[in-house]
Amino acid sequence: MIQAVILAAGLRSPAPLIGLALDSLLEAGVKDAIVVTEADGAAVHAYLARRFDLNVTAVEHRDARTGTLASVAAVAHLIEDDFVLIDGDLMFEPALVSRLLGPGTRLAVDPRRPVDDEAVKVAAEGERILSVGTCLAPFQQPAGESIGMAKIDLATGERLFVVARRLLDAGLRHLRYEAAFEALIDEGEVFEMTDITGLRWTAIGDGAEREFHIRRATA
Repeated sequence: MIQAVILAAGLRSPAPLIGLALDSLLEAGVKDAIVVTEADGAAVHAYLARRFDLNVTAVEHRDARTGTLASVAAVAHLIEDDFVLIDGDLMFEPALVSRLLGPGTRLAVDPRRPVDDEAVKVAAEGERILSVGTCLAPFQQPAGESIGMAKIDLATGERLFVVARRLLDAGLRHLRYEAAFEALIDEGEVFEMTDITGLRWTAIGDGAEREFHIRRATA
């Protein structure tokens, strides 16, 4: 059964966002979730304890100074199947998860949104991803923005955790998990993109939650 991993460490007041993510996952048929929280996440733990509609495990990540790569490494011992990796500040409709599911390892990519310097961009040939990160090579044109959701198959996940541990042990604790994706791609691992054109999502920012709900209500 596919699992979900929600990276919520470092978010302010994360419980409402986690709740929205769990609701969308449940509607998409994903009922097994792991939520990475900060060590002082008592409110989140209390909220998760009331979610009897899912099997939810909370993992405390004690070093808030690290990047998302360390949060991913913290759940390695709990992964038993393919999993959906989700940034904790992402709001999304259930259909986005459904489109992402299937064989292989895939990143949800929005080709419509203009990308800025801070966006995580992908370069691709067809559906196969050649590079992912905030900075692509000068000769690479972005195919779109990686929105912060990926479906990782079990075999790739096992290699992902090995690479993550290698990078962290080298002292690179500030890195985002996309650095491990990029390392795996360089080693020949196949990552593909899923075009999410027409599906609703937003990353939290000023007014983003209100805008998402208005768009969802009027769709």
